[in-house]
Amino acid sequence: MIISILGAGAFGTALGKVLNDNHHEVNFYDPYLYPDVSLEKATYQANAIVIAVPSANLPELFSHYPENLKKLPTILATKGISDPSVFKDFTQFCAISGPGFAQEIIEGKPATFTASAPFAMGLFKNEQIQIELQEDLLGILLCGSLKNIYAIGAGYHSNSENDSAIFIQHAHAEMQQYLKDHGADPHTAELACGIGDLILTCTNETSRNYMCGVRLFEGKKLPEIIDELKTIEGLSALQHIEHQNYMILEEIYDLVGQVD
Repeated sequence: MIISILGAGAFGTALGKVLNDNHHEVNFYDPYLYPDVSLEKATYQANAIVIAVPSANLPELFSHYPENLKKLPTILATKGISDPSVFKDFTQFCAISGPGFAQEIIEGKPATFTASAPFAMGLFKNEQIQIELQEDLLGILLCGSLKNIYAIGAGYHSNSENDSAIFIQHAHAEMQQYLKDHGADPHTAELACGIGDLILTCTNETSRNYMCGVRLFEGKKLPEIIDELKTIEGLSALQHIEHQNYMILEEIYDLVGQVD
């Protein structure tokens, strides 16, 4: 199959490697890295689309997104989108999410992801990549947003291993409650896209969300941190996630201040 990946950053490139390993032809669209490749050229004869742009860049992408592409099977790999209605006009839409840093995937290290449709499982599953099937699209999207936010708090509490462990435990419980309150399946938080991604993102210094929390604990100001780390998905997610009445989310919201 011919698969077009929208977004040639680290994670999009890693997914392209997996698809190539599975004998698919991959074309990338990324106006920042490949300015000479138009969206039309990158998606010519595509059988499916994988969206892997940062969540903050989705509005720009969709401002000129062709209607014919919405009819193709589309897999969202971007984390930080909490409202599936954004994709209501797409004919065949699903999501894939889970723990796995791009470089490790490129190096061939094993990873497990959660997919909301068998089509995504068929594209990505191989000896390296295991896929769990969970048709709770909303839950998968919410987990992807929440874990990035919680990782900021985890970084802030990382000065004590005991505090870190307790923080992750409480964050996972709050994640389950959030899914239940918003009409998703709380069990989704037990899968790779939930607890798996939460632990990885909340304990690893290669996570920019985690390092954002570390820098906040060190006393650095948010503009300075953003200048250092660039894309911090948890900050974008805070703009769309309800934080009132959720203790940890409220704490993190107050910690970073209201995000514009």
